[in-house]
Amino acid sequence: ANIYLPKELPLKDLPDEREQFTLGFYGEGDFYTMKGVVEEFLESLNMLEHMQLNPRETLYEGIQGRPYLHPGRQAEIQYQDPTTEELVKIGYLGELHPLVAANYGIKDRVYLAVIDIPSVLPYATFERRYHGIARFPALSRDLSMVVPRDILAGEIEQTIRNCAGEYLEKLELFDLYEGAQIQKGYKSMAYSLSFRSAKRTLSDEEVNSCMDRILNGLKEMKIELRS
Repeated sequence: ANIYLPKELPLKDLPDEREQFTLGFYGEGDFYTMKGVVEEFLESLNMLEHMQLNPRETLYEGIQGRPYLHPGRQAEIQYQDPTTEELVKIGYLGELHPLVAANYGIKDRVYLAVIDIPSVLPYATFERRYHGIARFPALSRDLSMVVPRDILAGEIEQTIRNCAGEYLEKLELFDLYEGAQIQKGYKSMAYSLSFRSAKRTLSDEEVNSCMDRILNGLKEMKIELRS
């Protein structure tokens, strides 16, 4: 649907008209369910590889965070231009603020995402790439860490990919928390990693070697690993 944003107040000109793609659900699922839906959408546009979620830069009219979303469960969706490495804001996602939901008589948690189509189109491609069915099993590892708040998820993920090597098949953020149990200025993050070779079954020793390189790379970023 289209939204209309005033260029200035009071109105002196026609508003800026922008097309936006809005998603929403309530009931079963959580923030990461919506994150997965957004990732599938961006993957269909061949944009997922350069997508980042940034919880600390969610600004609304100069205020930290959008007031109609839960303050601890919202994030800006960004795309890193592969040519310039510039981070472009292409949307946001989060949980509807409990007070807003209650005002409308909604008892379940509500999650939504908004994608700004004009910001996406310059980077979207519709070329389809198909991969054969995997012949060998994947090995999985989880990684939990305490991270300085000013380090972006994209920086962490780039370090993990660079250190992991060719066998890292999938990297997924499944937990992000900032609150009373985490020291001030830090956030808790957890990733699921999947390793696979297209030619043979990987051994535990090979995956452990990949993990050792990842852990060393994260320690250089002053990231504290959790047991």
